Amino acid sequence: MDEIRLLSESLPDTPPPSPEVTASARSRVVMAAGASGARPRRTPQAGSARRWAWGWTVGAAMATATVVTAVIVLVSSLTTVAAPVIVRPTGIDLLLQVADSAARQPATAGAYWHTKAVNGGSFSTGEPPYTFEAQSTMEVWQPRDLADHALTMDWTRFVRPASPQDEQAWRAAGAPERVRPVCAEGDDDCEPIRVTEVPSDCSYMWKVEDSYLFDEGVGKFTVDDLRKLPDDPERLREALRPYHQTWYDQGSKQSFEEFLPTASGLLWLPIEPGTRAALLRLLATLPETKVHGETVDPLGRPGLSVSFDEEGAVLVSGKEETPIQNRTVLDLTTGMPLADLDVDPTGRIAGYEAMEIAQWTDLRPEEPRGCKKTS
Repeated sequence: MDEIRLLSESLPDTPPPSPEVTASARSRVVMAAGASGARPRRTPQAGSARRWAWGWTVGAAMATATVVTAVIVLVSSLTTVAAPVIVRPTGIDLLLQVADSAARQPATAGAYWHTKAVNGGSFSTGEPPYTFEAQSTMEVWQPRDLADHALTMDWTRFVRPASPQDEQAWRAAGAPERVRPVCAEGDDDCEPIRVTEVPSDCSYMWKVEDSYLFDEGVGKFTVDDLRKLPDDPERLREALRPYHQTWYDQGSKQSFEEFLPTASGLLWLPIEPGTRAALLRLLATLPETKVHGETVDPLGRPGLSVSFDEEGAVLVSGKEETPIQNRTVLDLTTGMPLADLDVDPTGRIAGYEAMEIAQWTDLRPEEPRGCKKTS
Protein backbone atom coordinates (compact mmCIF):
# COMPACT_ATOMS: atom_id res chain seq x y z
CA MET A 1 0.00 0.00 0.00
CA ASP A 2 1.21 3.51 -0.77
CA GLU A 3 0.52 5.12 2.64
CA ILE A 4 1.52 8.57 1.41
CA ARG A 5 -1.04 8.43 -1.42
CA LEU A 6 -3.70 7.05 0.98
CA LEU A 7 -3.19 9.84 3.50
CA SER A 8 -3.10 12.46 0.77
CA GLU A 9 -6.45 11.30 -0.57
CA SER A 10 -7.94 11.39 2.94
CA LEU A 11 -7.09 15.11 3.20
CA PRO A 12 -8.71 16.53 0.03
CA ASP A 13 -8.53 20.15 1.22
CA THR A 14 -4.76 20.10 1.54
CA PRO A 15 -2.66 20.75 -1.59
CA PRO A 16 -0.63 17.61 -2.50
CA PRO A 17 3.12 17.81 -1.83
CA SER A 18 5.44 18.04 -4.80
CA PRO A 19 7.22 14.88 -6.02
CA GLU A 20 10.51 16.20 -4.68
CA VAL A 21 9.11 16.78 -1.18
CA THR A 22 7.40 13.36 -1.17
CA ALA A 23 10.61 11.60 -2.22
CA SER A 24 12.58 13.40 0.46
CA ALA A 25 10.11 12.41 3.17
CA ARG A 26 10.00 8.80 2.00
CA SER A 27 13.80 8.66 2.02
CA ARG A 28 13.98 9.99 5.61
CA VAL A 29 11.37 7.42 6.72
CA VAL A 30 13.21 4.52 5.07
CA MET A 31 16.47 5.56 6.68
CA ALA A 32 14.82 5.78 10.10
CA ALA A 33 13.03 2.45 9.69
CA GLY A 34 16.26 0.75 8.67
CA ALA A 35 18.03 1.91 11.83
CA SER A 36 16.18 -0.52 14.13
CA GLY A 37 16.67 0.47 17.73
CA ALA A 38 18.66 3.60 16.87
CA ARG A 39 17.75 7.09 18.13
CA PRO A 40 18.93 9.61 15.56
CA ARG A 41 18.44 13.21 16.79
CA ARG A 42 18.71 16.36 14.72
CA THR A 43 19.91 19.28 16.77
CA PRO A 44 18.84 22.85 16.01
CA GLN A 45 21.16 24.80 13.72
CA ALA A 46 22.58 28.06 14.91
CA GLY A 47 20.63 30.99 13.52
CA SER A 48 17.78 28.80 12.32
CA ALA A 49 14.18 29.59 13.19
CA ARG A 50 13.36 25.87 13.11
CA ARG A 51 13.63 24.26 16.56
CA TRP A 52 12.68 20.61 16.26
CA ALA A 53 14.16 17.11 16.82
CA TRP A 54 13.26 13.52 16.04
CA GLY A 55 13.69 10.71 18.57
CA TRP A 56 12.25 7.56 17.00
CA THR A 57 12.65 3.89 18.00
CA VAL A 58 11.40 1.98 14.99
CA GLY A 59 10.71 -1.77 14.60
CA ALA A 60 9.20 -3.76 11.77
CA ALA A 61 5.68 -3.49 13.23
CA MET A 62 6.01 0.31 13.47
CA ALA A 63 7.07 0.91 9.87
CA THR A 64 3.57 1.89 8.66
CA ALA A 65 2.96 4.12 11.68
CA THR A 66 6.29 5.79 11.05
CA VAL A 67 5.31 6.53 7.45
CA VAL A 68 2.00 8.04 8.55
CA THR A 69 3.72 10.13 11.24
CA ALA A 70 6.22 11.45 8.75
CA VAL A 71 3.51 12.39 6.27
CA ILE A 72 1.47 14.18 8.95
CA VAL A 73 4.53 16.26 9.79
CA LEU A 74 5.03 16.85 6.08
CA VAL A 75 1.42 17.89 5.42
CA SER A 76 1.39 20.13 8.51
CA SER A 77 4.46 21.94 7.26
CA LEU A 78 2.61 22.83 4.06
CA THR A 79 -0.21 24.63 5.88
CA THR A 80 -0.28 28.36 5.12
CA VAL A 81 0.62 30.41 8.20
CA ALA A 82 -0.38 34.06 8.37
CA ALA A 83 2.53 36.46 8.72
CA PRO A 84 2.73 38.16 12.14
CA VAL A 85 1.09 41.56 12.20
CA ILE A 86 3.04 44.36 13.90
CA VAL A 87 0.52 46.73 15.48
CA ARG A 88 1.79 50.29 15.83
CA PRO A 89 0.66 52.11 18.96
CA THR A 90 -1.95 54.81 18.48
CA GLY A 91 -3.70 57.42 20.59
CA ILE A 92 -2.77 57.54 24.26
CA ASP A 93 -0.49 54.52 23.77
CA LEU A 94 1.70 56.69 21.54
CA LEU A 95 1.92 59.31 24.30
CA LEU A 96 2.86 56.62 26.83
CA GLN A 97 5.51 55.34 24.43
CA VAL A 98 7.01 58.84 24.32
CA ALA A 99 6.93 58.90 28.14
CA ASP A 100 8.85 55.61 28.28
CA SER A 101 11.48 57.02 25.93
CA ALA A 102 11.73 60.25 27.93
CA ALA A 103 12.41 58.28 31.12
CA ARG A 104 15.49 56.72 29.49
CA GLN A 105 17.14 60.06 28.65
CA PRO A 106 20.20 61.13 30.66
CA ALA A 107 19.94 64.04 33.08
CA THR A 108 21.81 67.18 32.02
CA ALA A 109 23.08 70.25 33.84
CA GLY A 110 24.72 73.59 33.19
CA ALA A 111 24.99 77.18 34.35
CA TYR A 112 22.29 78.51 31.99
CA TRP A 113 19.03 77.21 30.59
CA HIS A 114 19.27 78.36 26.98
CA THR A 115 16.19 78.53 24.76
CA LYS A 116 15.65 79.84 21.26
CA ALA A 117 12.06 80.06 20.05
CA VAL A 118 10.84 80.87 16.54
CA ASN A 119 7.41 82.53 16.46
CA GLY A 120 5.45 82.58 13.24
CA GLY A 121 2.05 83.46 11.92
CA SER A 122 0.12 85.48 9.39
CA PHE A 123 -2.06 88.58 9.43
CA SER A 124 -4.36 90.47 7.10
CA THR A 125 -3.81 94.03 5.99
CA GLY A 126 -4.89 96.48 3.28
CA GLU A 127 -8.17 97.17 1.55
CA PRO A 128 -9.18 94.87 -0.03
CA PRO A 129 -7.40 92.63 2.50
CA TYR A 130 -4.30 90.65 1.60
CA THR A 131 -2.08 88.48 3.78
CA PHE A 132 1.42 88.80 5.19
CA GLU A 133 3.45 86.13 6.96
CA ALA A 134 5.85 87.04 9.74
CA GLN A 135 8.48 85.27 11.79
CA SER A 136 10.46 86.42 14.82
CA THR A 137 12.92 84.89 17.28
CA MET A 138 13.36 85.14 21.04
CA GLU A 139 16.51 83.78 22.67
CA VAL A 140 16.87 83.51 26.45
CA TRP A 141 19.66 82.52 28.86
CA GLN A 142 18.23 81.91 32.33
CA PRO A 143 20.97 81.53 34.98
CA ARG A 144 21.00 78.81 37.59
CA ASP A 145 22.61 81.36 39.93
CA LEU A 146 20.01 84.05 40.58
CA ALA A 147 22.79 86.58 41.23
CA ASP A 148 24.01 86.17 37.65
CA HIS A 149 22.84 88.13 34.61
CA ALA A 150 19.87 86.94 32.58
CA LEU A 151 19.80 87.73 28.86
CA THR A 152 16.69 88.01 26.71
CA MET A 153 17.12 88.90 23.05
CA ASP A 154 14.54 89.11 20.28
CA TRP A 155 14.45 90.17 16.65
CA THR A 156 12.29 90.01 13.53
CA ARG A 157 13.31 87.40 10.96
CA PHE A 158 11.04 88.55 8.16
CA VAL A 159 7.68 90.14 7.33
CA ARG A 160 6.63 89.46 3.72
CA PRO A 161 3.62 88.79 1.50
CA ALA A 162 2.33 85.27 2.00
CA SER A 163 1.94 84.45 -1.72
CA PRO A 164 2.63 85.91 -5.17
CA GLN A 165 -0.99 87.12 -5.28
CA ASP A 166 -0.53 88.88 -1.90
CA GLU A 167 2.69 90.48 -3.14
CA GLN A 168 0.87 91.75 -6.22
CA ALA A 169 -1.85 93.30 -4.03
CA TRP A 170 0.79 94.87 -1.77
CA ARG A 171 2.61 96.38 -4.74
CA ALA A 172 -0.70 97.60 -6.18
CA ALA A 173 -1.17 99.45 -2.87
CA GLY A 174 2.18 101.23 -3.40
CA ALA A 175 4.39 98.64 -1.64
CA PRO A 176 4.27 100.48 1.71
CA GLU A 177 7.29 99.96 3.99
CA ARG A 178 4.98 99.45 6.95
CA VAL A 179 1.63 97.67 7.02
CA ARG A 180 -1.01 97.80 9.72
CA PRO A 181 -2.63 94.45 10.67
CA VAL A 182 -6.39 94.12 10.77
CA CYS A 183 -6.73 93.84 14.55
CA ALA A 184 -9.62 93.48 16.92
CA GLU A 185 -11.71 96.58 17.45
CA GLY A 186 -10.40 98.61 20.36
CA ASP A 187 -6.91 97.05 20.24
CA ASP A 188 -4.66 99.99 21.12
CA ASP A 189 -1.47 97.95 20.65
CA CYS A 190 -2.11 97.32 16.95
CA GLU A 191 0.94 99.11 15.55
CA PRO A 192 2.17 99.17 11.93
CA ILE A 193 4.73 96.46 11.11
CA ARG A 194 7.81 97.03 8.95
CA VAL A 195 8.09 94.86 5.84
CA THR A 196 11.50 93.16 5.66
CA GLU A 197 13.21 90.11 4.18
CA VAL A 198 16.26 90.30 6.49
CA PRO A 199 16.64 90.08 10.29
CA SER A 200 15.92 93.44 11.92
CA ASP A 201 14.64 95.25 15.01
CA CYS A 202 16.96 93.44 17.43
CA SER A 203 16.55 94.31 21.12
CA TYR A 204 17.68 92.78 24.39
CA MET A 205 17.54 92.89 28.17
CA TRP A 206 20.67 92.12 30.22
CA LYS A 207 20.23 92.37 33.95
CA VAL A 208 20.23 90.61 37.28
CA GLU A 209 16.81 89.69 38.63
CA ASP A 210 16.86 88.54 42.24
CA SER A 211 13.60 86.68 41.75
CA TYR A 212 14.26 85.32 38.24
CA LEU A 213 12.14 82.19 38.20
CA PHE A 214 10.63 79.79 35.69
CA ASP A 215 6.92 80.27 35.11
CA GLU A 216 4.75 78.55 32.49
CA GLY A 217 1.33 79.26 33.91
CA VAL A 218 1.55 76.62 36.64
CA GLY A 219 3.47 78.67 39.18
CA LYS A 220 6.91 80.08 39.89
CA PHE A 221 9.84 77.67 40.13
CA THR A 222 13.55 77.87 40.80
CA VAL A 223 15.89 75.24 39.37
CA ASP A 224 15.89 73.49 42.77
CA ASP A 225 12.08 73.50 42.81
CA LEU A 226 12.01 71.77 39.43
CA ARG A 227 14.61 69.19 40.45
CA LYS A 228 12.53 68.24 43.50
CA LEU A 229 9.40 67.41 41.50
CA PRO A 230 8.61 63.66 41.81
CA ASP A 231 9.19 61.08 39.09
CA ASP A 232 5.99 59.19 39.91
CA PRO A 233 2.63 60.29 38.40
CA GLU A 234 0.60 60.03 41.61
CA ARG A 235 3.18 61.77 43.76
CA LEU A 236 3.58 64.45 41.09
CA ARG A 237 -0.19 65.02 41.12
CA GLU A 238 -0.05 65.67 44.87
CA ALA A 239 3.00 67.92 44.49
CA LEU A 240 0.94 70.17 42.19
CA ARG A 241 -1.79 70.83 44.76
CA PRO A 242 0.00 73.76 46.47
CA TYR A 243 0.35 75.51 43.08
CA HIS A 244 -3.37 75.12 42.46
CA GLN A 245 -4.07 76.47 45.93
CA THR A 246 -2.01 79.58 45.14
CA TRP A 247 -4.15 80.28 42.08
CA TYR A 248 -7.32 79.52 44.03
CA ASP A 249 -6.31 81.95 46.78
CA GLN A 250 -5.77 84.62 44.11
CA GLY A 251 -9.34 84.27 42.85
CA SER A 252 -9.28 81.41 40.35
CA LYS A 253 -12.41 79.26 40.55
CA GLN A 254 -10.93 76.21 38.83
CA SER A 255 -11.12 72.94 40.72
CA PHE A 256 -7.92 70.94 41.10
CA GLU A 257 -9.02 68.56 38.33
CA GLU A 258 -9.69 71.51 36.03
CA PHE A 259 -6.28 72.93 36.93
CA LEU A 260 -4.32 69.76 36.13
CA PRO A 261 -4.15 70.23 32.31
CA THR A 262 -2.27 73.46 33.06
CA ALA A 263 0.59 71.27 34.29
CA SER A 264 1.47 70.61 30.64
CA GLY A 265 3.26 73.97 30.83
CA LEU A 266 5.97 72.24 32.87
CA LEU A 267 6.98 70.32 29.74
CA TRP A 268 8.66 73.52 28.49
CA LEU A 269 10.82 73.81 31.61
CA PRO A 270 14.12 72.06 32.47
CA ILE A 271 12.56 69.28 34.53
CA GLU A 272 14.37 65.98 35.09
CA PRO A 273 13.81 63.11 32.59
CA GLY A 274 11.99 61.03 35.22
CA THR A 275 9.72 63.96 36.09
CA ARG A 276 9.01 64.57 32.39
CA ALA A 277 8.02 60.92 31.96
CA ALA A 278 5.80 61.07 35.06
CA LEU A 279 4.15 64.27 33.84
CA LEU A 280 3.38 62.74 30.43
CA ARG A 281 1.88 59.68 32.13
CA LEU A 282 -0.20 61.90 34.41
CA LEU A 283 -1.44 63.97 31.46
CA ALA A 284 -2.29 60.74 29.61
CA THR A 285 -4.86 59.93 32.32
CA LEU A 286 -6.74 63.23 31.95
CA PRO A 287 -9.93 63.24 29.85
CA GLU A 288 -8.93 66.55 28.24
CA THR A 289 -5.79 65.04 26.68
CA LYS A 290 -6.20 64.11 23.01
CA VAL A 291 -3.52 62.56 20.79
CA HIS A 292 -3.80 63.65 17.16
CA GLY A 293 -1.05 61.41 15.78
CA GLU A 294 2.44 61.80 14.41
CA THR A 295 3.16 64.97 12.47
CA VAL A 296 5.89 67.37 11.39
CA ASP A 297 6.39 70.68 13.18
CA PRO A 298 6.82 74.07 11.39
CA LEU A 299 10.60 73.52 11.31
CA GLY A 300 10.23 70.13 9.60
CA ARG A 301 10.92 67.91 12.63
CA PRO A 302 8.89 64.74 13.30
CA GLY A 303 6.85 64.67 16.49
CA LEU A 304 3.60 63.72 18.20
CA SER A 305 0.69 66.19 18.09
CA VAL A 306 -1.21 66.38 21.39
CA SER A 307 -3.78 68.76 22.88
CA PHE A 308 -3.95 68.98 26.67
CA ASP A 309 -6.99 71.21 27.04
CA GLU A 310 -10.35 70.94 25.31
CA GLU A 311 -10.96 74.67 25.68
CA GLY A 312 -9.77 76.64 22.68
CA ALA A 313 -9.34 80.32 22.00
CA VAL A 314 -10.64 82.81 19.46
CA LEU A 315 -8.50 84.56 16.86
CA VAL A 316 -9.93 88.03 16.18
CA SER A 317 -9.21 89.88 12.94
CA GLY A 318 -11.42 92.93 12.51
CA LYS A 319 -14.96 91.69 12.98
CA GLU A 320 -14.06 88.10 12.13
CA GLU A 321 -13.63 85.59 14.93
CA THR A 322 -11.98 82.23 14.23
CA PRO A 323 -11.96 79.49 16.89
CA ILE A 324 -8.55 77.89 17.31
CA GLN A 325 -7.24 74.96 19.31
CA ASN A 326 -3.83 74.76 20.91
CA ARG A 327 -1.71 71.72 20.10
CA THR A 328 1.74 70.75 21.29
CA VAL A 329 4.18 68.80 19.13
CA LEU A 330 6.37 66.56 21.31
CA ASP A 331 9.76 65.15 20.40
CA LEU A 332 9.24 61.39 20.02
CA THR A 333 12.46 60.55 21.90
CA THR A 334 12.85 63.13 24.67
CA GLY A 335 9.24 64.22 25.28
CA MET A 336 10.38 67.85 25.01
CA PRO A 337 7.99 70.20 23.20
CA LEU A 338 9.11 71.02 19.69
CA ALA A 339 6.35 73.50 18.95
CA ASP A 340 3.12 75.06 20.17
CA LEU A 341 0.50 75.42 17.42
CA ASP A 342 -2.74 77.39 17.04
CA VAL A 343 -4.88 75.34 14.66
CA ASP A 344 -8.11 76.60 13.09
CA PRO A 345 -11.13 74.36 12.25
CA THR A 346 -9.74 73.64 8.76
CA GLY A 347 -6.48 72.31 10.20
CA ARG A 348 -4.51 75.39 9.10
CA ILE A 349 -1.80 76.61 11.49
CA ALA A 350 -2.77 80.19 12.33
CA GLY A 351 0.29 80.75 14.52
CA TYR A 352 3.09 78.82 16.17
CA GLU A 353 6.06 78.88 18.50
CA ALA A 354 8.77 76.37 17.57
CA MET A 355 11.60 75.71 20.03
CA GLU A 356 14.87 75.57 18.09
CA ILE A 357 17.03 75.23 21.22
CA ALA A 358 16.16 74.11 24.76
CA GLN A 359 19.17 72.89 26.73
CA TRP A 360 21.53 73.49 29.61
CA THR A 361 24.87 75.10 28.74
CA ASP A 362 27.94 76.36 30.58
CA LEU A 363 28.64 78.93 27.87
CA ARG A 364 28.08 82.36 29.42
CA PRO A 365 26.13 84.76 27.18
CA GLU A 366 27.54 88.14 26.25
CA GLU A 367 25.77 91.41 25.65
CA PRO A 368 24.94 91.41 21.94
CA ARG A 369 26.28 94.11 19.67
CA GLY A 370 24.11 95.90 17.16
CA CYS A 371 20.97 95.41 19.27
CA LYS A 372 19.00 98.00 21.17
CA LYS A 373 19.13 97.61 24.92
CA THR A 374 15.78 97.91 26.67
CA SER A 375 14.93 98.12 30.35
